[in-house]
Amino acid sequence: MDQNSSAPACLRRWSTQERTISASSLAKRAHVAGRSFGRAHLSAILSLLLIFLFARVSNVDAQDKLEKVTLAIPVHALSQLTSYVGVRFGLFREEGLEVQIVQMQTALVGPALISRQLDYSSAADTMMRAATMGLPVKAIAFGLILPALSLNVRPEIKTVMDLKGKTIAVSSKGSTTDIVARDIVRHFGLNPDQDIITMPLGSYTNHLVALRTNAIQGAIFTPPYDVIGEKEGFRVLVWAGDTVKDQLQAGLVTSDDKIRTNPGQVKRMVRGFVKSMVYLRKDKRGVVDLIAKEWKIDPDIAEKSYEVMLRALSPNGSATESAVQNVIQQTLKLAKSQKEVPPSQVTNLTFLPEAQKELGAH
Repeated sequence: MDQNSSAPACLRRWSTQERTISASSLAKRAHVAGRSFGRAHLSAILSLLLIFLFARVSNVDAQDKLEKVTLAIPVHALSQLTSYVGVRFGLFREEGLEVQIVQMQTALVGPALISRQLDYSSAADTMMRAATMGLPVKAIAFGLILPALSLNVRPEIKTVMDLKGKTIAVSSKGSTTDIVARDIVRHFGLNPDQDIITMPLGSYTNHLVALRTNAIQGAIFTPPYDVIGEKEGFRVLVWAGDTVKDQLQAGLVTSDDKIRTNPGQVKRMVRGFVKSMVYLRKDKRGVVDLIAKEWKIDPDIAEKSYEVMLRALSPNGSATESAVQNVIQQTLKLAKSQKEVPPSQVTNLTFLPEAQKELGAH
């Protein structure tokens, strides 16, 4: 995946045919023009047609030069907004990258990265936990620096204490949603190891189905599913940002192998990611429209979700050292490990300050 992908055969054939058709059309038009106009008019027409022809050919050649990379997201939710903005508004393409977004379970992301079946992932928080335990991957930029998460519950749940003995849906075991669910109930006096069950259900649509059937009594959602859940009667009981601080969510991660063998591509990917973070703050109307169409929600809900995300998003891909340490310590605590893990084992921020300086995103 590190090598530039050549254009498919059908595109190469189209490119050749485009030149042939345009040349034939050029000859015919020149013949007509020669009979109707003088040499000056003919020369002008020829010039215009040649400009058009070479512009079309250059466009095909530019597409041929784009480097194709895959970017895995764990969920189809607004925690992934930066990635969607980068792809939809052509910001990665400006860096010479054709980014394909694929949805993938976080349990598969690590093996896919280190086996070169995947180039990048937005599940930086989960992969930092894996790196803490020794997986050779690194976070190279950060997305959300506050948890854009909520605890939505069934109507009969009035307080967090009512969740004692109940089940809360999370995306996967050991994920940020799992950590946040435990931190929320701990904050309100419950023991997360004894008083609740966290159930990994993957997608947020699965969470909604389980809430409807009372298979679970609570679920950790990220926008816009918090609002969608409320419309179905599953109110927001707690906003994670009110009780959990310095919690990273999403970002950009790749393998140690990718960093070592293709640092140029990694730098361009980081630049595209930072560009996307800057852009989504500047083009509110365009991004809200993207949210409404991508998640098929009303514009007013899209705008509300956009504002929630802005409060949680890093403005330039940076995060505090304490937030990184928090991820490491949470992971070691869950693993009941006493070992020392330096931040350099889970992050490689060599490319981020360079991209920020070049883009003026300090």
